[in-house]
Amino acid sequence: MDLNKIHYFFKAVEYKNFTQAANACHIGQTTMSKYIAVLEQELQTQLFIREHRTLTLTKQGKQFYKGMKNIYASYQTLCQNIQQTNTLHIGMKTTDFTDFEILESFEKKYPHLSISYSYLEENELMEGLKAHQLDALISPSMLSFYKNNPIETTTLSKENVSLVCSKELIHKYHTIEKVIQSVPYITKATDQNYHQLCKDELYKIYHTTFNKVEYVKEFPKQLLLLNLSRGFSILPTKEVENRDQFYLEDISKYFADLEKINLVYLKQNKSENLNLLLQHIHEKKC
Repeated sequence: MDLNKIHYFFKAVEYKNFTQAANACHIGQTTMSKYIAVLEQELQTQLFIREHRTLTLTKQGKQFYKGMKNIYASYQTLCQNIQQTNTLHIGMKTTDFTDFEILESFEKKYPHLSISYSYLEENELMEGLKAHQLDALISPSMLSFYKNNPIETTTLSKENVSLVCSKELIHKYHTIEKVIQSVPYITKATDQNYHQLCKDELYKIYHTTFNKVEYVKEFPKQLLLLNLSRGFSILPTKEVENRDQFYLEDISKYFADLEKINLVYLKQNKSENLNLLLQHIHEKKC
């Protein structure tokens, strides 16, 4: 049994569908089905009941899932402790925020330690944190995907943010209020609470808000769509290049308490390396 591929089984349980699970694992549906078939052959038992493209765990499947979750978490923890004791593993929700002087100064102060960054989706970040694969996460405070968990946070930085659209849209609609009403809000965040929060804050500022959200996975595509006048975004001001192509309106004072960049970690899962980082952050703030 290949423990490095057992997450295929976990995704099949989560999505209850081989095709969707395969897409989440970035493999073909045939590969997913073959893996589960081989796993069932190794265990000499049926793990799933397959009905109308929907998967349901059998009694044995439920027992295997519960036990394997614990085994896999222990395996990941063991690998991390043995192989990477000099690395601090941090998960990143967004690529928008890139200037973390406090992390750079930490690595200079502790040259024997290094920070490894992983850019992951929200569910993968929380799974990694709970499985001890990640020491902490970096996420804008406006997102809420981690807030129903027993976490602690500390602020790394505060960012000036601007409402951004093409100058062509301003020319077409004449006012930023009309732009907001007429085109989609382009964002990489899938968090519905974040979308509603943006709607509410924009309404306070402009007395109008957006009706449609267009989700993109990558920052370059977000900038491309903005440049093509497909919508508007709220972005860190310093991350917007080629400003002669864009209209920017600083809305930082309205988003001051919302656009903090937080370091997020579990209360009872602080490694020695993370404690050193938290101490360093505290010293820098004092």
